[in-house]
Amino acid sequence: MASSADNRIEGVTMNRYKIPFGLILLLLAALAHSSDELLAVAEEEQEAFREGDCDRVLSLMAEDITFYTNSRKMSREQIGKFCRSMERPFSAGRAPISDTITPYKVSEALGYTVREFRFHDKDDRVVQETVTKIWSKGDDGWKMIHFQATVLPQRGATNNAK
Repeated sequence: MASSADNRIEGVTMNRYKIPFGLILLLLAALAHSSDELLAVAEEEQEAFREGDCDRVLSLMAEDITFYTNSRKMSREQIGKFCRSMERPFSAGRAPISDTITPYKVSEALGYTVREFRFHDKDDRVVQETVTKIWSKGDDGWKMIHFQATVLPQRGATNNAK
């Protein structure tokens, strides 16, 4: 059985950590909210791209964005032309096999998202795409400052059931 001195010391120790623990919970809640905000802007950009709203896509990108797809660097003008020339709907209108976007908050004004996407191409091959986007938040909201995509067909992966 603990003595009253032990309880008092335990109580003092517990009280000392209640405030920092509460602050940690508040900070985690704030970062979770920020991650939700980052995910929302990433999904907005992705939906605009899917729908062919290329002006909206470009408005969510910084003027000096660095943009690489399969090791090929593209300018903002090239991004706009690429977006406008894409045949839609993607994957001949079929739903993707899988599609997840995970947000990572680095600070209140910086974060990144990773999108893992599997789909069938026009030749019915399964393709894996991984896209990393770095986002910066300024006075005009979140802007994509870097884009890196790698698209790889999965060897031997096809879906012959039609």
